[in-house]
Amino acid sequence: MKNLYLRSMLAAACAVTLAACGGSGGNLYLSGQVSNLAKDGLILLNDGERLPVSAGQTSFVFTKLVKTDDRYDISIAQQPKGAVCTITNGVGKATSYSASTALVSCVTNTYPLSGTITGLTAGGLRLVMGPNGTSPLAGTNSYTFEKVADGAPYGITVLTQPTGLKCRFQGSTSADGSDTAGTMGSAATTAATLDCTPQ
Repeated sequence: MKNLYLRSMLAAACAVTLAACGGSGGNLYLSGQVSNLAKDGLILLNDGERLPVSAGQTSFVFTKLVKTDDRYDISIAQQPKGAVCTITNGVGKATSYSASTALVSCVTNTYPLSGTITGLTAGGLRLVMGPNGTSPLAGTNSYTFEKVADGAPYGITVLTQPTGLKCRFQGSTSADGSDTAGTMGSAATTAATLDCTPQ
């Protein structure tokens, strides 16, 4: 009777701490970190469970619990639109109270953003977009920013006017026409035309 009582107590203790006792029920959260996910559409997969991960999330947790010594293999069932994600440490074996070594790293696709220039007969023009800039030479009929992230808002500003000219973006909402803005597409995109005229 005493042995039966002790065995019952041991079983109850194991039920509370299944990971330590190697119990049959899963109680470990399979989770990980996410970096630079700027686009929706990512779906992770493990043991038949599909887990959507939204843009801006920095972590994920599968709802299906695992137990100590269970193997896991996290893969990407669907890439986000306009980006590519990879997984580091996505394959392993649960050996603690949480399996959380996986890291999903994402890179948003980039495309060139360009526009037409008319009347640029002098040098000195400087266009900027955030930390990036370009200085089209006299006689140039276009401008280009080589790498703009898919779906990102952008704003281009005339930082420096060319000598003796005044350049304005078509359709600009700024009083002097020195700014244009928009949203980058999922391919090479055309921005507003920049018209330059003598002052």
